[in-house]
Amino acid sequence: MTTAEQLVASSVNLVTLPVIFARVKSVIDDPDSSVADLAQVVATDPAITARVLKLVNSAYLGLGGQVDSLSHAVTMLGMNPVHDLVLASSVVETFERVRPELMDVSKFWRAGVFRSLAATALARKSGLVDPGRVFTQALMSDLGHMVLFLKVPELAAQAKEQTRDQPWKRAWVERELIGCDFAQVGGALTDAWKLPASFGAVIRQQNTPHKAGAHALEASLLHIAALLAEGRIVEDGNVAFDAQIEPFAWQTLGLNADCLGEILLEVEINLSSTAQLFGVPMGGTA
Repeated sequence: MTTAEQLVASSVNLVTLPVIFARVKSVIDDPDSSVADLAQVVATDPAITARVLKLVNSAYLGLGGQVDSLSHAVTMLGMNPVHDLVLASSVVETFERVRPELMDVSKFWRAGVFRSLAATALARKSGLVDPGRVFTQALMSDLGHMVLFLKVPELAAQAKEQTRDQPWKRAWVERELIGCDFAQVGGALTDAWKLPASFGAVIRQQNTPHKAGAHALEASLLHIAALLAEGRIVEDGNVAFDAQIEPFAWQTLGLNADCLGEILLEVEINLSSTAQLFGVPMGGTA
């Protein structure tokens, strides 16, 4: 049996975030830094700059294409939201190099973008949390599976196959077969990257938002978004994934299942364009 921390430690050379993110984090962590300092650092990477501007102006933030320069983006959004957008871009860039043999990576990222848009739409609907941070947390919420398929591919594939008809049980089977589940591995990965503690807490408890304490709101968003994404993937249209959503999650958000049609429509409208921002092909299903 293996712990999440052991798997992440043995993967450190494969899943190191790019230098640009380290520089952005350094500026964020410096109490004497300014928005101009942050914009200057981000501007040194043209690809990240272009992606951040496109993300800022995309539908999921709802700013209506108002941001036309990086300095404007940093000033308008603030330093922490820009940090999260750079993080989202950096995560995709990092894992573009990683191609586990037994994983469909394109399908993985399509599902990730779906989760991000669903969580963001729910966040806006509830009006209780920053959509930008939620987008990034949701995009990262399944990275533990990427690590599992890198380090213990046969066991990860076995867990997936055993729960093909009930994927919400996959984390439990992973713990039985491997010793840890994807959510624990994802949390350990964010800790290794020294991200804000909220990332690890939310990702670890995405399957059990009622255990997330102060981070129950974000965990509830990830919980619902993940089940909606699984429901989109599954071939058996009779499986009611929304029935697996914890009532606690709805209560925490102040919403109910009646909003799902509206949420799913919003996600489908924006899915292709948002996926393209990350270079994710949209052929087939997520």
